[in-house]
Amino acid sequence: MRITNSMRRDQTLREIQGNLGRLAELQRQISSGKKFTRVDEDPLGASTVIRAQRGTRAIDQYTKNGIGAQVRLGTEEAVVSHVDDLLRQARDFALSFGKGDPPYTAAQSTQRQVAADQLTRLLDETISLGNTKIGNEYILAGDKSTTPAFDLTAGATYGNYQGGTRQRQVEIADGIKVAPNHTGDQYVGPAIAALKALRDAVDPANNQTEAQVATAVQTVFDRSQDLLISTAQTGTTGNQIVSTMKTNAVMKNDLADMRGAVEDVGLEEATAKLLSLQTTIQASYSATGRLINLSLSDYLR
Repeated sequence: MRITNSMRRDQTLREIQGNLGRLAELQRQISSGKKFTRVDEDPLGASTVIRAQRGTRAIDQYTKNGIGAQVRLGTEEAVVSHVDDLLRQARDFALSFGKGDPPYTAAQSTQRQVAADQLTRLLDETISLGNTKIGNEYILAGDKSTTPAFDLTAGATYGNYQGGTRQRQVEIADGIKVAPNHTGDQYVGPAIAALKALRDAVDPANNQTEAQVATAVQTVFDRSQDLLISTAQTGTTGNQIVSTMKTNAVMKNDLADMRGAVEDVGLEEATAKLLSLQTTIQASYSATGRLINLSLSDYLR
């Protein structure tokens, strides 16, 4: 089969068309910075990008959960610290003014009444702290977070725990959940109960002895020590959240690198290919022009 100038011309034109298509694709890649913009252009690469996107969105949600948990932990830590300070004040009042055995002297009755009034004030403040909210949620109410953790009804039930007994948990990584807050019945509730008992022991109307007051003071001290356990547990949870969030950040960077390796265009390489292809197309135009001139000469000959 004899290869004519016409056949060469047609082949060169097909090559030019193909190169023009590749040129347009390179221009699009350089403009967008992406190797592909549709799934059908690279199904395998697109599936990798989709997996990376899903993983990144999940990590972003875990990060949001972790930050929220840190806020709740910090709030509880502040509450517990303040409650502990109130318990210390209560012990000081009781030891200073809860003197004497019944029947009390007039001075002892007066001092005990002053102490009882101060202990009531400290009790009110402690219950208020136990009902601390973030947004619309009572942080120490467990799984009943829309209900005040501690009863505010005046009377015998005042200060009793009424929240849920299950700690609310948040997911801070795939399969990793933490409880950012204790429930009120674990530490703050017993502290409130001890404070109520101390207030009642000091109140002159209840005719309790100085030894009974001392016993109530010791109970308040014990509950104060328990609050230290609460703080230590909160600190451990906080450290876990920080460590997990650091791991999440590394994973997010890895996903970004994986996505970039599949999706992103190397601009220097793509630009070099573009310039080379432009040169090739220009050469093809010149070759086609010569073939057309040869064909015309043959025709005129």
